[in-house]
Amino acid sequence: MNILYPIFLKLNKKKCVVIGGGKTATRKVKALLEAKAKVTVISPKLTKELEMLAENGSIKVIKREYKEGDLDKYFLVFATTNSEEINKKVIKEAKKRKILCNIVDDPSNCDFYVPSVYTQGDLKIAISTNGKSPALARKIREELANIYGKEVALFLNLLGSLRKKIKAKFPDEEKRREIFSKIVNSQSLFSLKNKTLDEIKKEIKKWI
Repeated sequence: MNILYPIFLKLNKKKCVVIGGGKTATRKVKALLEAKAKVTVISPKLTKELEMLAENGSIKVIKREYKEGDLDKYFLVFATTNSEEINKKVIKEAKKRKILCNIVDDPSNCDFYVPSVYTQGDLKIAISTNGKSPALARKIREELANIYGKEVALFLNLLGSLRKKIKAKFPDEEKRREIFSKIVNSQSLFSLKNKTLDEIKKEIKKWI
Protein backbone atom coordinates (compact mmCIF):
# COMPACT_ATOMS: atom_id res chain seq x y z
CA MET A 1 0.00 0.00 0.00
CA ASN A 2 1.26 3.48 -0.87
CA ILE A 3 1.79 5.78 2.09
CA LEU A 4 0.91 9.27 0.88
CA TYR A 5 2.36 12.53 2.16
CA PRO A 6 -0.34 15.24 2.01
CA ILE A 7 0.90 18.51 0.57
CA PHE A 8 -0.36 21.70 -1.11
CA LEU A 9 1.93 22.78 -3.97
CA LYS A 10 2.70 26.38 -4.87
CA LEU A 11 2.50 26.41 -8.67
CA ASN A 12 2.55 30.17 -9.23
CA LYS A 13 4.56 30.75 -12.45
CA LYS A 14 5.73 27.12 -12.47
CA LYS A 15 5.93 25.53 -15.92
CA CYS A 16 3.46 22.63 -16.17
CA VAL A 17 2.56 20.52 -19.18
CA VAL A 18 -0.55 18.52 -20.03
CA ILE A 19 -0.25 15.75 -22.60
CA GLY A 20 -3.62 15.30 -24.31
CA GLY A 21 -6.40 17.67 -25.32
CA GLY A 22 -9.69 16.06 -24.29
CA LYS A 23 -12.17 16.69 -21.48
CA THR A 24 -9.87 15.34 -18.77
CA ALA A 25 -7.02 17.49 -20.05
CA THR A 26 -9.34 20.50 -19.97
CA ARG A 27 -10.13 19.91 -16.29
CA LYS A 28 -6.44 19.61 -15.44
CA VAL A 29 -5.58 22.75 -17.38
CA LYS A 30 -8.29 24.81 -15.66
CA ALA A 31 -7.11 23.66 -12.22
CA LEU A 32 -3.50 24.53 -13.08
CA LEU A 33 -4.49 27.97 -14.34
CA GLU A 34 -6.42 28.57 -11.13
CA ALA A 35 -3.15 27.88 -9.27
CA LYS A 36 -1.45 30.49 -11.51
CA ALA A 37 0.77 27.93 -13.27
CA LYS A 38 2.24 28.53 -16.74
CA VAL A 39 0.55 25.81 -18.80
CA THR A 40 1.51 24.11 -22.04
CA VAL A 41 -0.74 21.56 -23.78
CA ILE A 42 0.68 19.02 -26.23
CA SER A 43 -1.98 17.36 -28.39
CA PRO A 44 -2.98 17.19 -32.08
CA LYS A 45 -6.62 17.80 -31.09
CA LEU A 46 -8.15 20.15 -28.49
CA THR A 47 -11.55 20.73 -26.94
CA LYS A 48 -13.25 24.00 -27.85
CA GLU A 49 -12.51 25.30 -24.36
CA LEU A 50 -8.79 24.63 -24.75
CA GLU A 51 -8.86 26.26 -28.19
CA MET A 52 -10.36 29.38 -26.59
CA LEU A 53 -7.75 29.40 -23.81
CA ALA A 54 -5.04 29.16 -26.45
CA GLU A 55 -6.57 31.96 -28.52
CA ASN A 56 -6.69 34.36 -25.57
CA GLY A 57 -3.13 33.53 -24.58
CA SER A 58 -3.93 31.75 -21.32
CA ILE A 59 -2.07 28.60 -22.40
CA LYS A 60 0.60 27.58 -24.87
CA VAL A 61 -0.31 24.81 -27.32
CA ILE A 62 1.90 22.43 -29.32
CA LYS A 63 -0.44 20.78 -31.84
CA ARG A 64 1.07 17.36 -32.34
CA GLU A 65 1.60 14.07 -30.53
CA TYR A 66 4.01 13.95 -27.60
CA LYS A 67 7.60 13.03 -28.39
CA GLU A 68 10.65 12.42 -26.21
CA GLY A 69 12.24 15.64 -25.08
CA ASP A 70 8.96 17.52 -24.69
CA LEU A 71 9.21 17.49 -20.88
CA ASP A 72 12.44 19.47 -20.74
CA LYS A 73 12.35 22.22 -18.07
CA TYR A 74 8.84 21.43 -16.80
CA PHE A 75 8.05 21.15 -13.09
CA LEU A 76 4.99 18.90 -13.38
CA VAL A 77 3.27 16.82 -16.05
CA PHE A 78 -0.21 15.35 -16.51
CA ALA A 79 -0.67 12.62 -19.10
CA THR A 80 -4.34 12.37 -20.09
CA THR A 81 -4.17 10.41 -23.34
CA ASN A 82 -5.94 7.12 -24.11
CA SER A 83 -2.69 5.70 -25.52
CA GLU A 84 -0.88 3.34 -23.16
CA GLU A 85 2.19 3.59 -25.38
CA ILE A 86 2.36 7.39 -25.12
CA ASN A 87 1.71 7.32 -21.38
CA LYS A 88 4.59 4.87 -20.87
CA LYS A 89 6.92 7.17 -22.80
CA VAL A 90 5.80 10.13 -20.68
CA ILE A 91 6.41 8.16 -17.46
CA LYS A 92 9.86 7.10 -18.63
CA GLU A 93 10.94 10.65 -19.52
CA ALA A 94 9.42 12.14 -16.36
CA LYS A 95 11.34 9.69 -14.16
CA LYS A 96 14.53 10.35 -16.11
CA ARG A 97 14.17 14.12 -15.65
CA LYS A 98 12.82 13.82 -12.06
CA ILE A 99 9.58 15.62 -12.97
CA LEU A 100 6.41 15.13 -10.91
CA CYS A 101 4.10 13.00 -13.06
CA ASN A 102 0.43 12.03 -12.94
CA ILE A 103 -0.97 9.50 -15.41
CA VAL A 104 -4.76 9.70 -15.38
CA ASP A 105 -6.44 6.41 -14.40
CA ASP A 106 -3.07 4.74 -13.74
CA PRO A 107 -2.41 5.20 -9.98
CA SER A 108 0.50 2.72 -9.88
CA ASN A 109 2.57 4.95 -12.18
CA CYS A 110 1.72 8.28 -10.54
CA ASP A 111 4.09 10.32 -8.37
CA PHE A 112 1.02 11.98 -6.87
CA TYR A 113 -2.76 11.78 -6.87
CA VAL A 114 -5.06 14.75 -7.30
CA PRO A 115 -7.44 14.73 -4.32
CA SER A 116 -11.06 15.72 -4.32
CA VAL A 117 -11.01 19.26 -2.90
CA TYR A 118 -13.69 21.25 -1.13
CA THR A 119 -13.06 25.00 -1.36
CA GLN A 120 -14.82 27.82 0.42
CA GLY A 121 -12.90 31.08 0.19
CA ASP A 122 -9.42 30.51 1.61
CA LEU A 123 -10.44 27.20 3.16
CA LYS A 124 -9.34 24.14 1.19
CA ILE A 125 -10.00 20.60 2.40
CA ALA A 126 -8.41 17.80 0.37
CA ILE A 127 -9.85 14.27 0.50
CA SER A 128 -7.90 11.23 -0.65
CA THR A 129 -8.83 7.54 -0.75
CA ASN A 130 -5.32 6.52 -1.86
CA GLY A 131 -6.66 6.18 -5.40
CA LYS A 132 -9.14 3.47 -4.41
CA SER A 133 -12.45 5.32 -4.74
CA PRO A 134 -12.73 8.81 -6.27
CA ALA A 135 -16.54 8.40 -5.95
CA LEU A 136 -16.29 8.17 -2.15
CA ALA A 137 -13.99 11.19 -2.07
CA ARG A 138 -16.60 13.19 -4.03
CA LYS A 139 -19.34 12.06 -1.61
CA ILE A 140 -17.32 13.26 1.39
CA ARG A 141 -16.66 16.57 -0.37
CA GLU A 142 -20.40 17.06 -0.88
CA GLU A 143 -21.02 16.33 2.81
CA LEU A 144 -18.43 18.94 3.81
CA ALA A 145 -20.35 21.52 1.79
CA ASN A 146 -23.33 20.99 4.10
CA ILE A 147 -21.16 21.57 7.18
CA TYR A 148 -18.99 24.49 6.02
CA GLY A 149 -20.93 26.97 3.90
CA LYS A 150 -20.20 30.55 2.84
CA GLU A 151 -20.06 31.61 6.48
CA VAL A 152 -16.72 29.85 6.94
CA ALA A 153 -15.11 32.09 4.30
CA LEU A 154 -16.38 35.19 6.15
CA PHE A 155 -15.16 33.80 9.46
CA LEU A 156 -11.74 33.00 8.02
CA ASN A 157 -11.35 36.50 6.58
CA LEU A 158 -12.27 37.93 9.97
CA LEU A 159 -9.68 35.75 11.72
CA GLY A 160 -7.06 36.88 9.21
CA SER A 161 -7.75 40.54 9.93
CA LEU A 162 -7.59 39.92 13.69
CA ARG A 163 -4.41 37.86 13.62
CA LYS A 164 -1.98 40.81 13.39
CA LYS A 165 -3.84 42.74 16.08
CA ILE A 166 -3.78 39.79 18.47
CA LYS A 167 -0.08 39.12 17.81
CA ALA A 168 0.73 42.77 18.52
CA LYS A 169 -1.34 42.89 21.72
CA PHE A 170 -0.23 39.53 23.14
CA PRO A 171 3.50 38.78 22.64
CA ASP A 172 3.22 35.53 24.60
CA GLU A 173 2.72 32.66 22.13
CA GLU A 174 0.84 30.46 24.61
CA LYS A 175 -1.61 33.27 25.35
CA ARG A 176 -2.22 33.83 21.63
CA ARG A 177 -2.79 30.12 21.09
CA GLU A 178 -5.33 30.13 23.93
CA ILE A 179 -7.20 33.08 22.42
CA PHE A 180 -7.31 31.60 18.91
CA SER A 181 -8.45 28.28 20.34
CA LYS A 182 -11.32 29.96 22.21
CA ILE A 183 -12.37 31.86 19.10
CA VAL A 184 -12.48 28.88 16.74
CA ASN A 185 -14.14 26.66 19.35
CA SER A 186 -16.83 29.20 20.16
CA GLN A 187 -20.15 29.25 18.34
CA SER A 188 -19.08 32.25 16.25
CA LEU A 189 -18.49 30.27 13.08
CA PHE A 190 -21.86 28.58 12.97
CA SER A 191 -23.63 31.64 14.36
CA LEU A 192 -22.74 33.52 11.18
CA LYS A 193 -25.69 31.85 9.50
CA ASN A 194 -28.04 33.91 11.65
CA LYS A 195 -25.99 36.99 12.58
CA THR A 196 -24.46 39.95 10.81
CA LEU A 197 -20.71 40.24 10.49
CA ASP A 198 -20.69 43.17 12.94
CA GLU A 199 -22.43 41.02 15.56
CA ILE A 200 -19.82 38.31 15.12
CA LYS A 201 -17.01 40.86 15.46
CA LYS A 202 -18.44 41.97 18.80
CA GLU A 203 -18.62 38.37 19.98
CA ILE A 204 -15.01 37.71 19.06
CA LYS A 205 -13.81 40.91 20.76
CA LYS A 206 -15.12 39.48 24.04
CA TRP A 207 -12.46 36.78 23.85
CA ILE A 208 -9.76 39.36 23.15
